[in-house]
Amino acid sequence: MTPKQTTMLVLVVAVALLVGSSAFIVDQREQALVLQFGNPKLVVKEPGLHFKLPWQTVSRFDRRLLESDAPVNEVITKDKKTILVDNYTRWKIVDPLKVYQVARTQQGVAARMDDVVRGKVREVLGQHTLHEIVSGGEQANLRAQLMREIRDRAEKDVQELGIHIEDVRIKRADLPQENSDAVYQRMKAERQRIAKEYRSEGEEAAKEIRAAAEKQRKIILAEAYKKAQIIRGEADAEATAIYAAAHRKDPEFYAFLRSLEAYRASMGNQTRLVISPGSEFFHFFERSK
Repeated sequence: MTPKQTTMLVLVVAVALLVGSSAFIVDQREQALVLQFGNPKLVVKEPGLHFKLPWQTVSRFDRRLLESDAPVNEVITKDKKTILVDNYTRWKIVDPLKVYQVARTQQGVAARMDDVVRGKVREVLGQHTLHEIVSGGEQANLRAQLMREIRDRAEKDVQELGIHIEDVRIKRADLPQENSDAVYQRMKAERQRIAKEYRSEGEEAAKEIRAAAEKQRKIILAEAYKKAQIIRGEADAEATAIYAAAHRKDPEFYAFLRSLEAYRASMGNQTRLVISPGSEFFHFFERSK
């Protein structure tokens, strides 16, 4: 290789190295900040191929909608109740220069934002009672209003961070474990009291039903006994009338039948009677001789 070819090769390599260290690509999902010895020089938001000086560096920031899930936040409500609030925030970077100036990195600004949102959560929820927060208020839309208010208040305080908060959502609001246990015991006692009242009311109703049924039973039996006595009396009267009519037709024959019934009733096997032979009881025996 000749000296001229060597020189050309060196120049080509140097140009390639210069271009490689000067060119950078910005993806459509990100935005970049060109730094020179730590000092911001250029904000690049358009995707594509861009150039910088070889000694300059590029810091990249996401331009998509991001989500930050903050740790559980302890909040004291208006009625002095402590609740644990779990919320998350949707946000995006609108000014990478401000982000770099106040927090240097995307993670740093996210931590700053989480602190702001946590403070606003405590501030807004602290103006309402636990019942309002849990039930959603009289119109059942209080929780949505609270989340919008938290977002609006936090948005004002994070503008200087170069970010924009799209939404703040509360995933859940729980009582601390010791409070939850106490509430559970109160609920259990209340349910037991209600159950006891229901049992007492049921027993009282059962007694009333049994008493009414017993009364009805006695009334039915009394009515049945009354009807039976009436029927029996009417039957006895009718039988007496029949007997009387038969007696009037042939008194002598009737007396004979009655005597036979008396003999049958009084004289069984091995029966011994001590009666005067002239007794009226043996009247028909004497006549049969």
